[in-house]
Amino acid sequence: MAIVISGTIQAVYGNLQLLGYFPSNHSGFKLTGGFFNPGPYAGFLVSVFPIALGLYLFKEEVVNRLQFDMENKRFLHVNTFIKYAVEYIPLIGIISIILVIPATQSRASWLALTISSSLLLVLRYEILKKLFNHLSKLKKVVLVTTVILIIGVSLLGVYHFKKGSSDGRLFIWKVSTKMINDNPLFGVGFDRFKAHYMDYQANYFAINGETQEALVADNTYYAFNEFIQFVVENGVIGVFLFISVLYVIIKFSSAKENNYLSTILKTSLLSIGVFAFFSYPVQILPIKLIIVVLLAALSKLGQNKIKPFINFKIGTRIKLTLKAFVIGGVLTTTIFSFKYIYKLNTGFKNWQLALNSYQYSDYESAIQEYEAAYPELKNNGEFLMNYGKALSIYKQDKKAIQILEKAKTHLNTTIIETTLGDAYKNIKQYNEAEIAYKHAANMIPSRFYPPYLLAKLYDESGQKEKALVMAKTILEKEVKIPSTAIKEIQQEMKHVITKNKLFN
Repeated sequence: MAIVISGTIQAVYGNLQLLGYFPSNHSGFKLTGGFFNPGPYAGFLVSVFPIALGLYLFKEEVVNRLQFDMENKRFLHVNTFIKYAVEYIPLIGIISIILVIPATQSRASWLALTISSSLLLVLRYEILKKLFNHLSKLKKVVLVTTVILIIGVSLLGVYHFKKGSSDGRLFIWKVSTKMINDNPLFGVGFDRFKAHYMDYQANYFAINGETQEALVADNTYYAFNEFIQFVVENGVIGVFLFISVLYVIIKFSSAKENNYLSTILKTSLLSIGVFAFFSYPVQILPIKLIIVVLLAALSKLGQNKIKPFINFKIGTRIKLTLKAFVIGGVLTTTIFSFKYIYKLNTGFKNWQLALNSYQYSDYESAIQEYEAAYPELKNNGEFLMNYGKALSIYKQDKKAIQILEKAKTHLNTTIIETTLGDAYKNIKQYNEAEIAYKHAANMIPSRFYPPYLLAKLYDESGQKEKALVMAKTILEKEVKIPSTAIKEIQQEMKHVITKNKLFN
């Protein structure tokens, strides 16, 4: 119920954003709820929706489960409250989520909601069982074929609804297969996808040239498929361990007396799983919390089946010792956790102050705030990228190189590579600057800025022939999205060619 209430609040908040009562958290989207863009917001809503729908469909079983002793008159009003709460809170959640989900334009959420809702309705009312009992074999074949055709056409429509986005995901998956092939057993390491992916993307375009896929390539932090990303990071061994744990939880979580609850929990996990095929729900903390609650609830349902395997007696003294040990451990962990969280929170506040100073071009103050936040955020790739950028602009190039090289062990993007190139160029290390600029250009070949920086490097370092070749390449480059910046770059490249016409 707590999860349903949280989802309802978010859905209402989203509806109010659409009506203009609240601003969104992203300049490019009108609807984000309490999240940073519509994708994670939609993912959160579809992780809540099956719980709301399941509680509503199985409300009689839920009420019976929570029923108090009716002979105790003091709890009569509580029973009435429970009945109304179980019936109306999920219903409000269902309606509010359905109203806002289409506006998110998240195809993954639409698919997850459709599949989970259909499954709950089928299981609750035994639709397939009743239907197939009254149909001949021919009609069954026709029905199954029709359903498959409808699903296929729907998926094709979803693909073409935002074709560029779909092609972008397909390309990410394609590059990710190379990462899996190179690291099959143990993967690249937990949470290391964003540290390695852009290097693989750059290598792909370095080998194959600027293919049509370059038009959908961008800086990528996630695989947009949690299962592929899990294999990339943890390898075959990690996948085997994950499937083993999940199998045990699901296998032992079925119980006749709580069958409805098991159905709701598993369907909710399925909904998140469907969404995970096309997005990154495990990277979103609220969705991750829901996953933990669902798995914990399934584990609770299966405890009676597990007991026979661990049924051994423990003496009273040992029990007391174990309890004291556990309580002491929990208290110690809690104290140290609060201290760590306080420091981390202070680090994030300093980071925000640094970003504010950076926006106002007060780079000296920004660097001071970054330095204050560094001890707590020294393993955060995005923080290090921001810090290195500020250092480079403020001409502290050697320190910028140190910070940016460290950033690359946690995250790599064109921003990091171009900033590294700038820093190396400023200290006259032209070979290193060239490598960084070329790598950035290969990461996203459709971008104009990295090759522009490369042309400027050649021109300023006296490499006239290379400057001319790069300038001509930029002028012949296909424009993905016309802009004033691109026109200015093209104009400057014409000037480079004119200035060095003796080498033409």
